[in-house]
Amino acid sequence: MASERLVDTLRELAEVLQREQALGIALARIAATATDSVPGCGAASVALSVAGRPATAAISGFIALELDMVQYDSNGPCIESFRTGQSIRLDLMEQGEDFPHFARGARAHGIQSVLSLPAKWAGEVIATLNLYNRTGRFDETAETVARILAAQVAIAVSRSPEYAAARGVVEQAQREADDQAEISLATGLLMSYEECTVEQAEGLLQEAADADEQTIVEIAHRIIDQHRNSQ
Repeated sequence: MASERLVDTLRELAEVLQREQALGIALARIAATATDSVPGCGAASVALSVAGRPATAAISGFIALELDMVQYDSNGPCIESFRTGQSIRLDLMEQGEDFPHFARGARAHGIQSVLSLPAKWAGEVIATLNLYNRTGRFDETAETVARILAAQVAIAVSRSPEYAAARGVVEQAQREADDQAEISLATGLLMSYEECTVEQAEGLLQEAADADEQTIVEIAHRIIDQHRNSQ
């Protein structure tokens, strides 16, 4: 009977997610379903990855947010799951030495076991589902159910225009930062080659860009490549 109820719950969740448009609400439903359906789960969260940095996007209880914050500060199972793309099932009563700083913080909140699972899309970890247990350890049955829910997280995130937009903004900012770093490096190289000031080096970059009908970034790439080839 328990397995039949679980199947019904997951079917209902899938139907709801098909209709749900807002990512936050969809992820909150998954976190709530995890708390209700995964044996031993007292609280759950979903952490999204934007430019490789986790951020809590949904919780089923405030304790989950508190513990996520501990994870981010101390390299807990959630961070390891993001990094490796593997599920991490941690019994804090026996394996606390694997994540000593996180284990201390989790025990202080009465947590005995943690389960973090990657939500993957196109081979990339785009989120993790993080489950917290105050009554004992998560077993294989709990992990099996949680894997199904992690797959639902991946589907919800991958089709969300909100996530795509946020990711696009971050990636654009990263590209701009990388471009600026290369311009700064090329400026420094010109200052060394030409024995000139920052302003003069920047002027040389602009003159070269105008003359060759290229962007300053492209000229900077060329100067850096020439420098590397001369080493």
